[in-house]
Amino acid sequence: MQDLTLFPPAARVVYLRNDDAADLSNYRDLLPSERAQVSEAVDMRKGEFGDARWCAHQALKELGVRATEAILRGERGMPLWPAGYTGSLTHTEGLRAAVAAPTRLVRSMGLDAEPARPLPAGVLHQIALPAERSLVDAMRAAGHEGADRLLFCAKEATYKCWFPVTRRWLGFEEAEIEIRADGTFTSHLLARPTPVSCFEGRWAVRGGYVIASAFYS
Repeated sequence: MQDLTLFPPAARVVYLRNDDAADLSNYRDLLPSERAQVSEAVDMRKGEFGDARWCAHQALKELGVRATEAILRGERGMPLWPAGYTGSLTHTEGLRAAVAAPTRLVRSMGLDAEPARPLPAGVLHQIALPAERSLVDAMRAAGHEGADRLLFCAKEATYKCWFPVTRRWLGFEEAEIEIRADGTFTSHLLARPTPVSCFEGRWAVRGGYVIASAFYS
C-alpha cells in the first residue's frame, strides 16, 4: 500500500490491526533467525515483533525484495533492513505498521503510532521544550485534545529517522518539533554534529491513532 500523505512517493507502508495480544501466528511464520531475536520474550512481545516484521516483509515485497531476506535487530533495537533499503517499524495496542523505501531515493525514515488520547499526567514536561509546550497549549485551545501525544509521536519518529544515519542517541531535548495544522511538522535538530539541520515530517489522526512520520532524503 502506498501512502502519499504520510510518506515519500518511493515508500511503501503496510499496517495490521490486531487486538489479540497473544496471537503468535505471524511470529511463527518468521524466518528462524528472526524468531530467535525474541525467543526468550513473553508472548505479547513475540506477537508484536511477529506482526511488525510481517508488515515489514509485505512492504519490502511491494518493492521487489524476496521474503528470504531477514530483518534482524541492530544496535538499540534498530531494524536491519536488506542492503539498499531503509524503513521503520511501530507497534502499539491494536496496531502494527512498517514502512520501507530504497535508500537511493530515501536515506532514512521514522514511523511512530500511538492511541489518540492525551499523555499521562506529567509526561509532557519530561519530553517537551518550552516552545513545544506553548505549541501544545495552542493546539489544545484549537480543539486538538491529543496534541501532547502527537508531539510525543513526532519526537519518536524523529529519533527513529536520526539513529540509522548517525548511530547516536537523540534525547527529547535535542529536537524541537514545529507542528503545523496542515498535517506537517519540522524536527529542528539541536544535537551536534548533525547530518542536516532538520527532518521534515507528516502526521495524521486515523482510526483512533496518532501517526507521525519523519524522513531524510
